[in-house]
Amino acid sequence: MRWHKTNRFRIMVPLRKITGFLPVLMALGVWLLPGMSGFAQGRLEKRISIKLSQKPLKQALAEIGRKGDFYFSYNTTILKGDSLVNLAEENRTVRQLLDKLLGDHYEYLESGRYIILLPKAAPPPAKTYMLSGTVVDGTTKEKISQASVYESTQLVSTLTDTNGFFRLRLRDRNPHAVIVVSKQLYRDTLMLIEAGHDQQLTLFIERDRIAELSPFVVHHRPVEKTWLGRWFLSSKAIIQSRNLIDFFASKPIQFSLTPGLGTHGAMGAQVINKFSLSLVGGYTAGVNGFEMAGAFNIDKNEVKYVQYAGVFNVVGGKMTGMQLAGGYNLDMDSLHGFQASGAGNNVKGGVRGVQLSGGFNRVEKALEGVQLAGGFNMVNAGVSGVQLAGGLNSSKGTMKGLQMSAVVNYARNLKGVQIGLVNIADTSSGYMIGLVNIVRNGYHKVTVSATELLPVNVAYKTGSRSFYSILQAGWSADPHEKAYSVGLGIGTEMTVSRRLAWVNEFSCSHFYLGSKSGTPLLYRWQSFLQMPVTKKMALFAGPAFSIYQADHAEPAAGYKTMPGTASFGWAAGINFF
Repeated sequence: MRWHKTNRFRIMVPLRKITGFLPVLMALGVWLLPGMSGFAQGRLEKRISIKLSQKPLKQALAEIGRKGDFYFSYNTTILKGDSLVNLAEENRTVRQLLDKLLGDHYEYLESGRYIILLPKAAPPPAKTYMLSGTVVDGTTKEKISQASVYESTQLVSTLTDTNGFFRLRLRDRNPHAVIVVSKQLYRDTLMLIEAGHDQQLTLFIERDRIAELSPFVVHHRPVEKTWLGRWFLSSKAIIQSRNLIDFFASKPIQFSLTPGLGTHGAMGAQVINKFSLSLVGGYTAGVNGFEMAGAFNIDKNEVKYVQYAGVFNVVGGKMTGMQLAGGYNLDMDSLHGFQASGAGNNVKGGVRGVQLSGGFNRVEKALEGVQLAGGFNMVNAGVSGVQLAGGLNSSKGTMKGLQMSAVVNYARNLKGVQIGLVNIADTSSGYMIGLVNIVRNGYHKVTVSATELLPVNVAYKTGSRSFYSILQAGWSADPHEKAYSVGLGIGTEMTVSRRLAWVNEFSCSHFYLGSKSGTPLLYRWQSFLQMPVTKKMALFAGPAFSIYQADHAEPAAGYKTMPGTASFGWAAGINFF
C-alpha cells in the first residue's frame, strides 16, 4: 500500500476504522497551496502531449503528473501500478488521458496539487444526516470560534459559534464523507467519517508554526477589502473566505438570490462557475463563461468571458472578455477586452482593449487601446492609443497616440497629438493643438517685435520647435493712429544651420479701432530668419502677408486706418529665452 505524505494537515479517524479506511484517508489528506492561476480551470482540463510504450502504469501516471505539475494519489491494492500500458497522445486533457488508461471504472477528485483516483461506486439512496460538535485548540484546549467546517464535495459549510460549536447537515451520497476544518493561523484538519447517521464530533486543530508556513505569492488584492466588498458582504462571508483561502472548486452552474443564499450556499465564494445567475447579487470565486446579476457581481479571482451587472462588478483577478455595468466596474488586476459602465471604470492593473464610460475611466498601469469618457480619463502610466474625454485626459507616462478633450489634456512625455482647449506636457516631441499649449521642459519664448501695422507687439510662444502655439497682443500709441490687437497663432521653427533658423507663423488677431459695432479680424502669415545673439536672445526679421476682414466697420477718429483686404508687410524683433 502506498500514499503521499503531507505536513499541511492533521488527520483524525476513529480508531476502529483505521484498518479499512486508512488508504482512502491518506489519499485524501492533501491540500492546495494558493496561487496557481491555472488551477482556476482545473488540473483535469490541462492539455499535455505524451508518448509511452510498454511502460508500467505507475510510470505513465508519474509522467502525466510531471507534465501537468501535479501528483496522483491512489490505493495500490485497487489500482495495479505494475501493469504495462501504451500511450501516445497529442494535446489531450488529463481527464482524456486517464479515461484511456483506466477506462470508465474510476472517478477523479482534485485536491490541491493532487488528483485522487478512486473506484466508482453506485450512489446509495439520497438522504440526509446531521453532524454536530465542537472545534478545539489541540494545545490549549480552548474552543475555537469562527472556524470553517465543511464537506468539499457537497459544498456544505458552516462557521463555529462563540463556543466553538457547529452543526452540519449532509446528504448521504457516499459511504464516507471527509470533514475539513479551516481557520486562519491553524493547520487544516481532516476527518473521515462513516456517512448515513447523525454524529457528534470533537475536532482538534493545531496552530501553524511560522517555520512550517510555506511561502506563497499574493496575486490579487482581496475583493473583501474594497469598499464595495465591505459594504455588500456579510462578516460571516468574509471570515469564511479568509479561512478557506486554499480551497476552490469548479461547478457548471450557480443560481443565487444574494451572496450565501444560492445553490452553493455559504461555499459559493469558493466555487468557479461556467454559468452564474444572481437575482440581486453574487459572490463567487470566479467565472469561466457567463455571469449576470440584477445588481452586482463580486468575484474573488479571474473572470472570463462575459460579465453583466445592473449596478456594479468587482473582479479580484484578470478580466478577459466583455464587462458591462449600469454603474461601476472595478478590476483589481488587469483588463483584456471591452469594459463599459454608466458611471465609471477602474482597473488596478493594465488595460488592453476599450474602456467606455459616461463618467470616468481610470487605469493604474499602462493602456493599450481606447478610453472614451464623458468626464475624464486617467492612466498612471503610458498610453498607446486614444483618449477621448469631455473634460480631462491624463497620462502620467509616455503618450503615443491621440488625446482629445473639450478642456484639458496632460501627458508626462508627449509623442503623439493633443487636441484641446489647454494642452500640457512635461516634455514633448509631438503636436499640441489648442488655445493654450504648455510644455514645462520644452519650448518657451517671449517675443517683442514691430510690424508695418503696429509698432509694438508682444507674444508668448510655447510647445516644441516643430510646433508651438502663440498668444500675442499689439498696440499703437500714436494719438492719430491708435490701434489695439489680441490674437492666437501657431508656428514652427526649423534649423538651417548652427547660427540660423527659419520660422513660419500663422495668426489670427482681433483689432480694436475705437468702434464697438464690429471687431475687425486680421489673418497673417509671416516668415522670417532668426539668428541667435546670445544663449537667451535672438534677432529675427522677414516678410509677411495679411488678409484684413473689417465687415464694413470704419475706424473712429484718431484710430488707425487699416490697409486693404490683402497686403504684404514685414516683421522684425527680438526673441528672449
